[in-house]
Amino acid sequence: MRTLETERLILRDWRENDLHDMYAFLSNPNVTIPDGSSPCQSLSECKRVLDYLIEKKQNYAIELKENGKAIGNISLNRDAKGNDFARNLGYCLAEEYWHRGIMTEALRAVIAEAKNITKFLSATQNNNAKSEHLLKKFGFREVGAIRNVKRKFDAEYHDEPYYILILED
Repeated sequence: MRTLETERLILRDWRENDLHDMYAFLSNPNVTIPDGSSPCQSLSECKRVLDYLIEKKQNYAIELKENGKAIGNISLNRDAKGNDFARNLGYCLAEEYWHRGIMTEALRAVIAEAKNITKFLSATQNNNAKSEHLLKKFGFREVGAIRNVKRKFDAEYHDEPYYILILED
């Protein structure tokens, strides 16, 4: 994957030495639960996530230039239906960096760099207003829902909004 640079960020492949930075935000339930995943309970559990991201090479570590720290992730996974021009978009950011425009800056760079990709798809965890706001800011529109989702930390089943962004040639 190509390294991208913005004013404040370096978007790059994950590295082994990112483990402690990753654990700092993936162990925070305020980051992971709204993102639809469970908090990492240990460094070894987080290491399995890191190893997966390193292997797949379709996930950007979001590194803050000012301190060299990995503070989040952006994933561009292949479309489950096999559309070569579509990607499933996922993201998360360390809580202490929320409300600073960092994810907006990172997503702008990733979407601009995704040559030949004309469709981005993204689901948000139920009631994740921050994520929904971000997607709408980029022009994503809600096109449906993933029905009857219940993750291990959910009390009951719910639907999750599903968004799409279609880029014109």
